[in-house]
Amino acid sequence: MRTMKHSKDNDRRVASHMARKASRRSDAPAPAHAASAGQGKATHPAGAAAGKAQAAAASEPVTRPAAENPYIPPAEASAGAQTGYRAPEPNPVLSSDAPIGHTDLGFKPVREQPGSGRRRLDPKKRNRAILVIVLVFALIGAMALVSWLNRSVTFSLNGSDATVKVGTTIKQLMADKGLSYTPGDMLSVKGEVLKQGEGNPFSAKVGDSDLSVDDARAYRIQGGETIELGDGTDTTEPYTTQVQEEQPKLVMDGTWGAVSYVSQWGQVGKVEMRTGSISGETAQGDVIQEVQNCVITVRNVEPKDGEKLVALTFDDGPSEYTQKYLDILKQYDAKATFFNLGENIANYPDQAKAIVDAGCQLASHTQTHQQLPTLGAEKLQSELKATFDEIEKATGVKTTVIRPPYGDFKERTWLESGGLMSLSVLWNQDSLDWKRPGASTIVDNSLVNITPGSIILMHDGGGNRDQDVEALPTIIQRLQADGYKLVTVDELLASDPNVPEDIATGDATVPEGCVWPTELGDA
Repeated sequence: MRTMKHSKDNDRRVASHMARKASRRSDAPAPAHAASAGQGKATHPAGAAAGKAQAAAASEPVTRPAAENPYIPPAEASAGAQTGYRAPEPNPVLSSDAPIGHTDLGFKPVREQPGSGRRRLDPKKRNRAILVIVLVFALIGAMALVSWLNRSVTFSLNGSDATVKVGTTIKQLMADKGLSYTPGDMLSVKGEVLKQGEGNPFSAKVGDSDLSVDDARAYRIQGGETIELGDGTDTTEPYTTQVQEEQPKLVMDGTWGAVSYVSQWGQVGKVEMRTGSISGETAQGDVIQEVQNCVITVRNVEPKDGEKLVALTFDDGPSEYTQKYLDILKQYDAKATFFNLGENIANYPDQAKAIVDAGCQLASHTQTHQQLPTLGAEKLQSELKATFDEIEKATGVKTTVIRPPYGDFKERTWLESGGLMSLSVLWNQDSLDWKRPGASTIVDNSLVNITPGSIILMHDGGGNRDQDVEALPTIIQRLQADGYKLVTVDELLASDPNVPEDIATGDATVPEGCVWPTELGDA
């Protein structure tokens, strides 16, 4: 709109200019020499007539041919001469070939005069106005900020409402309200009073969090908090620290049962030992890692949901009788566990291998059938290791399960075993076959008061075992007829949810990060 208005103004100015120029031409006086000539000399008739004609012509407006008019482009002048019609002049402001504000009329466009259109604001005045507005808003914002930062807030102090300026520290609060509390004492690392009144000067709690004295002093109240201030607490003297290891101990869980096993492996504990800089006392500080004792659990096996499972076990083999036992077991689709002597495995390696091949379990009865609690740690460990090596050599089986000769295995025997074993298997059903009381008596002894989880003791070595060979089929038949299933010891343990899984595998060893104890603890 502004461009179109500017164009129209230019058109009006051009027309006005042309009219004024034409008027000046029509009003122009005759040439000076013509006037003087008429006044100073006698006029010839022909000259006088010519002079009149010239004067008359001069008095009329002079119209140049279009081709000679400098305000009309040549092309339009030619067209007007031929048709007698003068086309309107194109507006140079609206021409696509001419920049805005420029004309091809041979002169510069007239500048817009005051009052001819909308006045433009002086840039300097406009910038000053904007600056004033910005400063006004900044002042208003600053005043609002100052008011906000200096507002009063309410909070709870020891159960009562209190009001302070927002951001007030607890230190300022105590000074402003004249609050004072009884300081605590300085104690030694053992808890003895060294200096009265030189502990913390006061105690502070914000919400559920206890603050140190330094944090409390610097805390800035924001409003809405619950703050509790009170007497100071005791502090401990400066001290140096040293980390000390605490070794696990071996403890027993239970007093009697057919099996005893490692229910928890030992782990070394770490504690901080503190030595007071003032008192010179040494005392235990923080526990870095709790010590974990090695626990031996003694109990009978209890199959889940009372499942009717029993374990037949045979000691002192292998021998020339062992294969007969295996044949009978196979006939009745039954399994058993054989506790072999290491020295007998060396003499009957094929029989030991046959036990494993038959799907039965093979475990240690020690190397030479000695009474283990009398041996001492070194010889005991030698007995255990030698048998385990013989079993692995003959069968490829690794085991950490033993049956101690004579069923003699005490708490200290466990300690002196050095972690070579994980499970000791005794019995709770004794056939007394070693007395050779006859096959029928062996059967009765094996089955009297039988219950789920029972472990039956028999022998396949150590002498004449004809009575056992005769009694074994009857024992199996009667158990199966009563709904029992004959399984290995590790299968029996696996049926009890209270027995750790690694123990039920029969080859558990000391896990990484654990240690075997060297000291007995409280039972």
